[in-house]
Parts: sequence; C-alpha cells; structure tokens
Amino acid sequence: MFDILIKNATAVTMDSKRRIIEDCSIGIEDGMIRAIGNSVPGDAKKMIDASYCYALPGLINCHTHVYQALIEGVGYDMHFHPWNIKYLAPLVANINPEHSRASAELAALEMIKSGTTTFSDHWYLHTDFENIEEVAKVYDMSGLRSHCVFGFLSESFAGEKGEKSEMTMVQREELLLEKARNFAERWNGKNRTTVALGPGSTEDVSREMFKKIISLGKEMGLSVVTHISGWIEIVSRSLGKYGMRDFEYADSLGFGSENNILIHGTWLSPHEIKLVSESGVKVVHNPVANMHLGYGIAPVTEMISQGVTVGLGSDGAASYTYDMFEIGKVASMLQKASKLDAEAVTAEKALEMMTIEGAKVLGLEDKTGSLEVGKRADIILVNYRVPHIMSGGRPVPKIVYGAGGSDVVTSIIDGRLVMENREVLFLDEERVIDNADKMREDLFLKAGDDVDRLLHKGWPEGGASWRS
Repeated sequence: MFDILIKNATAVTMDSKRRIIEDCSIGIEDGMIRAIGNSVPGDAKKMIDASYCYALPGLINCHTHVYQALIEGVGYDMHFHPWNIKYLAPLVANINPEHSRASAELAALEMIKSGTTTFSDHWYLHTDFENIEEVAKVYDMSGLRSHCVFGFLSESFAGEKGEKSEMTMVQREELLLEKARNFAERWNGKNRTTVALGPGSTEDVSREMFKKIISLGKEMGLSVVTHISGWIEIVSRSLGKYGMRDFEYADSLGFGSENNILIHGTWLSPHEIKLVSESGVKVVHNPVANMHLGYGIAPVTEMISQGVTVGLGSDGAASYTYDMFEIGKVASMLQKASKLDAEAVTAEKALEMMTIEGAKVLGLEDKTGSLEVGKRADIILVNYRVPHIMSGGRPVPKIVYGAGGSDVVTSIIDGRLVMENREVLFLDEERVIDNADKMREDLFLKAGDDVDRLLHKGWPEGGASWRS
C-alpha cells in the first residue's frame, strides 16, 4: 500500500541514465520514491492519474532573495547602481518581521504554482533578527524544501556604507556570528530545511570577518554562499584594494571548497574559472537578473567545459519571476545567441541545470533532483495537452522551450501533495495576496521621496522612467 501512486505519466527521470519512461507509474511511501517503472503493482491511499502529463523532478531555484517579491515594480531599467542605493535600500531599511513573512508567503506561493520544489534564499535583512525566523517558518509551513542562507552585512550593503538611517541591515560582526550560529543550530536539518552562511559579497564584510564565516562553516558543516564577480565594478574595486580579482581574493581567504557556492560569476577570468573548477566551488547562474540589470553574460559554457557544476537561480526582483521554466529557457538562449552557437547550452543541459545539477549545487543530490528509488519524492506533473506543448516530438525541448510554470498542475514535495489541480494546499492564496498588497503599500509609504517620485510619475518622455 503506497501513500501515493502516480499512474500513466511520461516520466523524465533525470537519473544517471537520463531515462524517459512512457506509461510510467511512481509509488511513494513515507516521503520516498519506492517504485518507478512501467509496471508498479499495488494499491495506494491516493491515486493520481497523470495521463497527458510529464512527471519531472521538482525544479530547483539555487538563488533568490524572497524579500524582493514584495517590491517588484520599483527597480527596473537601471544598473546595480542606482537601483541598490537609490531605490532598494530606502525600502528594505524598513522591513520588519511582518513584511518578511508576507514576502516569504508571496514568493512561496509563486514558486509552488510554477513547479519549484527546492530553493535557496539569501536573507541578509537583519533589520530585526526575527525577520529570518519568520521566513524560515513560512518555508517550513508551505511544504517547500529550503536552503536558507543566513546573510552577513557588517561593513556595507552592496558595497555602499551610505546613510546610517538607510543601512539598518548592517550589523556588528560578533552579533551576526552569534545569531548565525544560533539559527543554524535550530534550523539546519529540521524537516526540509538546510542552512548555509552568506556574506553579502566580498565588499560587504571585512577580510577577517570573511575568514571567520568560512571557519564557522567548516566547524558546523555548512556551505558558504556569496556573490562574486557579478558586476564589473566589483572586479575593479577588488583589484584596486587587494591586487586580486574578486574570486582570487575570496579563494585566498579559504573560500575555495567543494562545499561552497559562488553566485553570478559573470566576470570570472579564464584563470579564475580554472581555480573554481580545481576547488570544486559550485556556481549559480542568474541569466534573467543579469540581463535586466545589465551585468553582462556569464561564461557558462566555459565553466561547464571546465567541469564546474552550474545551477540556475531567479535572483531577486530584477527577474520579475520565480518561474524556473523561464529561467532555464533564457539560460539556454542567451548562450546560443552570445556564442553564435545553437549547441552552446542544449535543452538537455538546461534541464539538468534546473534539476539534478541544481541539487548538486545545494548539496542535496542524495535527496532530490531526479526521480529514482530511494530519493525523496519531489515530483511535479506538467500538463502537455495544451496547444503550446502537445504530445509528439522529443519531450525535453518541449519542456524547456515550450512549457511554463502555469502548465504545472500538481506538485509533491517530500511525498506530500502541496498543490493538486493548481490548488495550493498549505497557503491560502487570497489571504497571501491581500496581505502582501497591504505590506507592500506600507513599505512604499515609508520608502522616501525618490521611490515616491518614481511610483507616481507619468509615462517617461524619453529613456528610462527613473531618469526623467
């Protein structure tokens, strides 16, 4: 007797043989995949007919900032600066536990409805240390599998010290280390939550603080996650301050380890890519955010050719989406266009980055990322009886290039149904959206003149709205 038995699916397993099994059944018991194949005997407490559906491992978002789900529509058509300092800092300086909970619920709702089952959130907004507690509770309650990164800002936010009134998220080093240890002791390994440690960037903590974070990670067996070489300015500042490029500097402090994760890597040099490969550091590529902010095009094909493990992330509000189908498609198309090579990132490689490679980045490949006996049952069903997908043809390009988050009809995480027939089961959708509207309006009212002017100005006469 299974807890859940899925029948009649076309399963894209992403297992070591990359099997695609038609007319497939998947038996789930005690949160685990117990059987998968054409003939799975037995009954179940819950039967799911997956006719006209692809069964996939749940998608994995390797990097985001869920607080930014609450502030989309403010930062757009602008570079890292002025967005971070002129518009983002005045907003987030006011975030409290109530705002934090609302943003986490809104992001969780969107992720579940678009097929993400595992995600990594980099939370550094310690305007109140209860903020991260609230978001961790939401992740746990929603049913998602979360990789919760306790962030560190001890010197600056996005490299800027700014006005004290707008840098309430910057905290003392020893307090941050104490709170991080306490958080990890309580949350790491609890239900579906794992914890990591995240310096904001190489600019946001001191040299000694970075070393202390790396040391704490080794002591507690936690990954260290940070933004590196994301924008060209940080590379030049690192060269000026340390005589090293951004990853070279981090590596000199002991960051280079197979447990650690590098976000962006847009401006890694060939030498740095070699160092990343040799160290085993994993990389998260955020193609939509990179494009939106004008960061540049990350050398993804070069990293992959050097054996670097690359996953995908939505990043924050700059992506305007948590839909990993969109992220995966853009990741492939961007490399094809920039390299003038239609084979640069294939559909199959993009799906790997969305699933099993993403699991490897987060150190969760023993639990999720593929459909195989012994792994936790993180499964999504994608309806292909719709005009833009339809049956016939090879499944993977239809999934990567044709499907979207709205085609996901059912989601199972850790063997538990979290969405069935597009209905999210552990979040009240109307309540979440109503509360997010209220919390968003509150933040906008507190943000100050620059944000207010941007929100209320008319159609720009020329160029980007924020300039006019």
